[in-house]
Amino acid sequence: MKNAISIFGSLLVMVILANGVQTKHSSLLSSAALAQGAAAKAYVGLFKDNAVGVIDTGTNKMIGSIPIPNGPHGMEISPDGKFVYVASEGSSVVSAIDTATDKVSQSIEVGTTPHGLAISKDGSRLLVAVNGMDKVVVVDTKTNAVVSQIPVHKPHTIAINPNGKNAIVASQDPGHFALITLDLTKGTTTRTNMLEKAPRDVTFSSDGKSVYFTQAGVDSVGVLDVAAGKISSQIATGESPHLLIFTPNNEYALVVVQATNELSLIDPKSLKVDSSISVGKNPHWVAVSGNSKTAFVTNEAENTVSVVSLEDKKVIATIPVGNGPRKIVVQQR
Repeated sequence: MKNAISIFGSLLVMVILANGVQTKHSSLLSSAALAQGAAAKAYVGLFKDNAVGVIDTGTNKMIGSIPIPNGPHGMEISPDGKFVYVASEGSSVVSAIDTATDKVSQSIEVGTTPHGLAISKDGSRLLVAVNGMDKVVVVDTKTNAVVSQIPVHKPHTIAINPNGKNAIVASQDPGHFALITLDLTKGTTTRTNMLEKAPRDVTFSSDGKSVYFTQAGVDSVGVLDVAAGKISSQIATGESPHLLIFTPNNEYALVVVQATNELSLIDPKSLKVDSSISVGKNPHWVAVSGNSKTAFVTNEAENTVSVVSLEDKKVIATIPVGNGPRKIVVQQR
C-alpha cells in the first residue's frame, strides 16, 4: 500500500512539473508568436511638427510621435527595419530612431541643411545629401560615424545602385541642374548628366540598369540608361510627378502626381501608366509594404496618409497623422 501511494505521489509530482513546464513553454511560444505576428510600422516625417509619426499598419492608426530637430526632410529605414534615419534640414544632424523603442538613439552630425538620404542594400552605409555644404557624406551605420565625403553642388536626393558600387545624386545647383554619378568605392564623381530643369527625385531599377527621375515643371518620368549614360525615354504622367519607387515584386513603379492628387501605377515593361488612383491633396511621398500589396501615400495639404490597396487599386483607409506629412518609410515584413 505504501509503495502504491509512493508511486502515485511520484506520478502526481511529475504531472505537476510537466504541466508547469508546458505552461511556461506555451507562454514563451505565445510571446514569440505575438512578436512574429506584430504588424509592421510606418514612419512619417511631419515637417511642420518637427516630429516623426508612428503608424501601426495592422490597425492603420497613428500610435506615437517622436520629436526630432527642425524640418524633417530625408528618411530611410534599414533593411532589417531596426532603425529609421531622418535628416533635419533646419539643423546639421541625422536622427537615428530605434524602432524597438521608437526613440532617437543617436544624433549624427553631418553638416548644415541635410536633405535626402539613401541606404545601401546591405544596410552598412548611409548616404546623406548635405545641401548646405555642397557635399554627400557617407555614414558607417555600425558606428554612426561619417567615414568619407564627396563634393557635389547642392545635392538634393540620392539613390544607390543595388550593386552598391555607385550612386546617383540629384543636383539642384541653379543653372547647373544635373544627375551626378558617384563611384562609392573611390569616393569620386564619374559622370554628370546635365538637365534643363531641377531634378526632384531619383530611383534605380532593381537590376541597376536604369535610373528613373522626376524634374520640377516636367510632366513625365525620365529614364537614364546607366551603361550608355544617356536619357533613353520619358514616361508621360499627370502634372507634377514627384517620387517614383518600385514595388518589391517589381510589378509596378509607383509615382505620386501632385497636381492631380493621384498615385499612378506604371508598368515597368511597357513604360506606360497602367492606372491612377485618387488620394489626398498634394501627395508628396509613397512607401510600399514588403508583400507589395499596400502603398502608403503622404498627403501634405490635408495632413493625412492614404492607405492604398494595390490589388484593388483603391484607397482603403485614410489616417490623420499631424502637420505637414512629407516623407514616409515602412518596415518590410
